[in-house]
Amino acid sequence: MHVINTLLKPDQNNIILKYYHKSNKTLLPLLIPSFFLDEYNRSKIFFDLFNITNLSFHSYVSFSTIITDYYKKIPFINEKLLRLINVKSHSIVLIYFTYYLYEKNNEKNNDKYLKK
Repeated sequence: MHVINTLLKPDQNNIILKYYHKSNKTLLPLLIPSFFLDEYNRSKIFFDLFNITNLSFHSYVSFSTIITDYYKKIPFINEKLLRLINVKSHSIVLIYFTYYLYEKNNEKNNDKYLKK
């Protein structure tokens, strides 16, 4: 039950908030290499993957904080439903973009080997 509460309420867990604040400092500096590295650079995929994970984690905790702050002001919406939507939507988006990055990298590698 503790794991589920931690998953649904990450803004109320001190360890997750600690990582949230640490990852906050890496948002912009790690986005820069993703923009400027060439598409065929092998390290670009690692920056992209880390940025996708970091941005989705940051967004997930931020939305959870918003839910904690404002759910009482919207009486017709259930807090648990909002938290469940938050977890599911961020999970789906993270999986989608990770899969897209994986497919893009495979396609790029296949094109590279076909050109030889």
